[in-house]
Amino acid sequence: RGGSASQQRQLVEARVQYACVMATRMLSSLPLQVFLYFNKWFDVIYVLVVALAYIYKGERLPYPEGVLGLEIFGFIMIAIIEPCRLALASQGNKTETVTPLAWSLALSLPLFGAHTYYVRYQTFVLRLDQILNIFSICFLGIEFLLSVITGLVFWQNRRA
Repeated sequence: RGGSASQQRQLVEARVQYACVMATRMLSSLPLQVFLYFNKWFDVIYVLVVALAYIYKGERLPYPEGVLGLEIFGFIMIAIIEPCRLALASQGNKTETVTPLAWSLALSLPLFGAHTYYVRYQTFVLRLDQILNIFSICFLGIEFLLSVITGLVFWQNRRA
């Protein structure tokens, strides 16, 4: 109240800028972010349990020559690709940009194939393999749909 005209003008400008920022609608998807968060924790459990399952399978089951190594290689690829996909989806959602979400969607496709293989077609499918990979497919499917919807919202609002 007792400040100069210049200080009062700066205060008014700051309030206007604050009002403009507050009026901007947040487009990020909370459901997508929640699924990504819980999928990160599920993936830690998935990697540990499947690694132990492969130790068991390698010791107890008669794998044909070279097949166990290929299946473990596929599992390692899942363990590398999935955190990258989750990070891209989270980044795209938090920054409200389409490009990281699109890359996340692209990485989802080979993961769908890999988890389907591990549910149905690997040499020895344990019940544990089926349960873990079905959960992974469910996470992937829900996150895929939420990412598509979120990406379309971002695209419509031209935050690509």
